[in-house]
Amino acid sequence: MGEKISVIIPVYKVEAYLAECLDSVVSQTYRDMEIILVDDASPDGCGAICDRYAEKDSRIRVIHRSRNGGLAAARNTGIETATGEYLFFADSDDWLAADTLQCLLENMKAYEADCCAGACVTVLQNEDGTLDYRPREHVPDRCETAHDAMKRLLMRESSACNRLYRREAFQSIRFPEGRINEDEPAVLRLYAQMERIVFLDRDTYFYRKRANSITTSAFSVKMVDCVYNSRDNLDFVTEKAPELIPAAQYKYCKTLLWCYVNLR
Repeated sequence: MGEKISVIIPVYKVEAYLAECLDSVVSQTYRDMEIILVDDASPDGCGAICDRYAEKDSRIRVIHRSRNGGLAAARNTGIETATGEYLFFADSDDWLAADTLQCLLENMKAYEADCCAGACVTVLQNEDGTLDYRPREHVPDRCETAHDAMKRLLMRESSACNRLYRREAFQSIRFPEGRINEDEPAVLRLYAQMERIVFLDRDTYFYRKRANSITTSAFSVKMVDCVYNSRDNLDFVTEKAPELIPAAQYKYCKTLLWCYVNLR
């Protein structure tokens, strides 16, 4: 195909899982890629692991940040460094199916789409190290308009990972730094400037859900970021897509109630 994909992987405190993630990326059936590892000042051995992989594979570029900036800042660093025609984000404790990139690119072209997303399999990491693969809902492949994809995002949750984007989509869009749950405001704005987004009924991404991760840790004030992001999304659709105001209001109220219920 001859079109480069930039795979951006922020790395922070995942020493036990990083190799599995990187192995799944370097062994992809689609070979024309650069792998950008952003070591976000990780205090463990992640930086050294990144450097070892870079020594063995010329497609890997490692960026060592001098201080921790968070997931959004690390992703933004990767975006600004990327040279590929397409971007793909992965979290450093997850892993990919062997043909993920090839599958996403082929379907993106087949549907003449601006973005292609695969299906995500949630994998629970038990305390004894065993993994439980959670069954997921199967729906036919579908090509959605920006309106439909934005509505789906607002009514449910969304991740920036497991999607192949054209790099020019990020010309004026970055992840909001200093917050968690930063995926949704960025992806909503990306969808808003697209015509067609493809969703595949194909397991392409394996999301490791750990007991000590951000999504499973005890409630903290930082988790109120989801309210700020939902409010920003409501303001955005009010200006850009007013027909989606009810969906954005639903999501805003849902995050408020979630925070209220989880306050201790």
